[in-house]
Amino acid sequence: MSKCLVKSEIKTVFDRISELEAVKQGLNFIEEDQPRTIEEQKTMVAIEAPTFAEGQRAVFYAEALKKLGLMDVHIDKHGNVLGRRPGKGTGPNILLEAHLDTVFPAGTNVTPVEKDGRIYAPGICDDTRGLAANLSVIRALQSSGIETEGDLFFAGTVAEEGMGGMSGMKALLIDRKDIDGTISIDGAGCDTIIYEGTGIRNFEVTYTGPGGHAYSAFGTPSAVHAAARAITKLSDMRPPESPKTTFTVSLIEGGHAIHAIAQKAVFKINLRSDDPQELDNLQKQAVAIFAEGAREENERWGKQMITVDYNMILDVPAGRQPADCDIVQASWQATECLGIQPRLVPGGCTNTNMPISMGIPAVTLGRGGQEGGVHSLGEWFDPEGTYRCPQKSFLLMLALAGIHGETKPLLKRRDK
Repeated sequence: MSKCLVKSEIKTVFDRISELEAVKQGLNFIEEDQPRTIEEQKTMVAIEAPTFAEGQRAVFYAEALKKLGLMDVHIDKHGNVLGRRPGKGTGPNILLEAHLDTVFPAGTNVTPVEKDGRIYAPGICDDTRGLAANLSVIRALQSSGIETEGDLFFAGTVAEEGMGGMSGMKALLIDRKDIDGTISIDGAGCDTIIYEGTGIRNFEVTYTGPGGHAYSAFGTPSAVHAAARAITKLSDMRPPESPKTTFTVSLIEGGHAIHAIAQKAVFKINLRSDDPQELDNLQKQAVAIFAEGAREENERWGKQMITVDYNMILDVPAGRQPADCDIVQASWQATECLGIQPRLVPGGCTNTNMPISMGIPAVTLGRGGQEGGVHSLGEWFDPEGTYRCPQKSFLLMLALAGIHGETKPLLKRRDK
């Protein structure tokens, strides 16, 4: 997308917003607020928050939202933290969120260490930085006193990572049908705009048979051999390059003794696509191959002994929205307003999957700063210039929700 393709009405809104003294004050506030935000980031990363065990960090975040003066702050029944900054009730309700959970198990040393301008700690980026950045946005709004047409919601969501499958965000949106647009903070960089959701389906595939002694029972079909036959065929699948569609057999185990024909073998396979139909097609192909593995092993020995069962253990919907829809164009313009060249990212597995699949306009924006080693024990974050991330969120929320008496909202209320 080039600048000339941004709608004139969207550019006009941002031109007006950029002129307002209260907005300038808010942007300056965020830049000056960076040291405080970094300290909050270091405090939060030291609070363990494995997926499905985010409670301690949720309590901390809820207290932070209360201290900043948000209304109706609570931890919902799913574990999500949610607070509201009331608007005039005449515009769309906009949600800004980051996820509470990290990929690291309980007991991981998450104490931050600073060295050569970087902060090292597991989870310091993903997504602790997003949580901290959003607190700075709230402070800027409260400091500037700007009134919006729509309500602004702020959340720390649970169960985004791994087998959480973004279920916290999904549950929040199911419960809160008054959300009209969402902004998620996740991923590296300050220029990225993720506007589509890559779908994920994980299957656990189990082969079973009678087993037996490796020598005396030779000729008995093997569960491991059946799994291997299936995996060989799966590895030969040829999904389309565009829309990007991928697969991998990620985990495998089986057998119980080196001198025994395996009674059981289990593997897990991850299927992904940016397109819902292609994900369906890949699933159909994979499921057929699951059965072929058992059939071929049985035919090899002329005995019907191996059976196969499979279970979908994760289903994250794919979602697509036009690259030139209003929320994407507004995100582009907000990025350019800060002197940053925007970059559209068509696919990605973030909390944006859920709203897009529900028909809610949504984007995921990068956390800003420099980072590396994400999802590893050596994860690090360099905060230089990272204040531009919350500045972008600040501008985008105002544009989408509308500033009372100054600009009309760029999003509409959804038909609930």
